[in-house]
Amino acid sequence: MIFDKLTNIPRYLGMNPKLDLALNYIFAHQDALEGHVELLGADVYGNSFTYETVTEADTFFEAHAKFADIQIMTEGTEFVDVSDIDLLNVDEAHPDRDFWALSGPAQLRVRLEPGWFLLVLPGNAHKLKIQDGNAAAVTKAVFKVKVLE
Repeated sequence: MIFDKLTNIPRYLGMNPKLDLALNYIFAHQDALEGHVELLGADVYGNSFTYETVTEADTFFEAHAKFADIQIMTEGTEFVDVSDIDLLNVDEAHPDRDFWALSGPAQLRVRLEPGWFLLVLPGNAHKLKIQDGNAAAVTKAVFKVKVLE
């Protein structure tokens, strides 16, 4: 997991070529991350979402085995909980979609706001959409990067 300012993205280049592709795009377009972007077909792409944040009880952990997620808040704030998948219970498993829904305790909570990004790697479960105070509309770009085969 990496949590840092968008301006620090160049520090993280060189870990994986597909990750570099996404990070370079995000760094160059950080003020215009809207809609759907395909950078390398189904291996590297991004989408923008607008939704209402919810209470911690109304969301769940998700995890992936092959994909990293890069979360970039463009409007509003939310909390994101992160935990190692080995500490959580698997509630749903969809290996064909590289998606697991999990429950259990968080190890860490970050406040995602404009100007920052959160990179979660395979094995990092993440609970999204947690409200910062009251429910509020947020807009976020999420890039999916296949880092493992």
